[in-house]
Amino acid sequence: MNSASFAALHARHVWRGTLIAALLNAALYPLDLLRGHDLDVPWWPSLGASAIGLLIALFILLVHRRRPQSALVGSLLFALNQFAILAAAWIAGNYQLHDPTLIPFQTHKLGTLTVAILAPERWIGLLCIAAFALIPIVQFSQFDPAQRAHIDSSEPLVVFVYGVVASVLLLYRLRGLASERELVKAQTEAADARRTARLLLAMRDLSNSPLQVIALASASIRGRSPELGDPLDRLDRAVQRLSALQQPLKIYEADLEWRPGDESLDADAVLAAAEVQARARRSGPT
Repeated sequence: MNSASFAALHARHVWRGTLIAALLNAALYPLDLLRGHDLDVPWWPSLGASAIGLLIALFILLVHRRRPQSALVGSLLFALNQFAILAAAWIAGNYQLHDPTLIPFQTHKLGTLTVAILAPERWIGLLCIAAFALIPIVQFSQFDPAQRAHIDSSEPLVVFVYGVVASVLLLYRLRGLASERELVKAQTEAADARRTARLLLAMRDLSNSPLQVIALASASIRGRSPELGDPLDRLDRAVQRLSALQQPLKIYEADLEWRPGDESLDADAVLAAAEVQARARRSGPT
């Protein structure tokens, strides 16, 4: 797995999180109309936010899957989906406050946790969590005394605590993903090194027999035709240099993890497998 493969993996992670968040918005946010349903709460903020989530989901399923977009576009759509929810919550909150049994800022609390679980990238996640945590404080400060009487004065602080906890969860999750990717990268590099070592050992084994034949033929000709000593000396030195190139391969041979059946290395099979893998890498990402 090369750098391009890791970039593609990151892009899939971004778009998957954005799709799930959009589907949750489209399917569940209309249920917010049931909160304080006996109040004169307008229907269009909730359904409008839900429609934006639906449009984002359709864009991903119908457009992005055919013509993949960049990870940045996916992150921006994730933010758009969250800010649509925030806008709807801001408008509906002014009406829902008239219900004395209604617990305020529930959408913001749930939003911080949802972002912590699904945010595709650190910067977009922290931005959305900050919006969910700080907007209730701003909104509470703009309420008149009669509206504030319906809300526990500690509620904005509770939402802020939710934001802090969500930020920690987000950073912990993304750090775990980064560590997992680094581990996969290290394992991939180790596997590539082992594959290269086996390829070099196969080439060494295939070259041993021809070098031995050349050395024996040189000794035989030297015995029958001593006058050819000078060209045969050059031939012997060339064979020695080629043999010396095989010495560093002993380090690879010692580091390889040998499994049952590897005692007799099939050099031709190793070279054939390497050719197939090389063709596969050229034809597309691994």
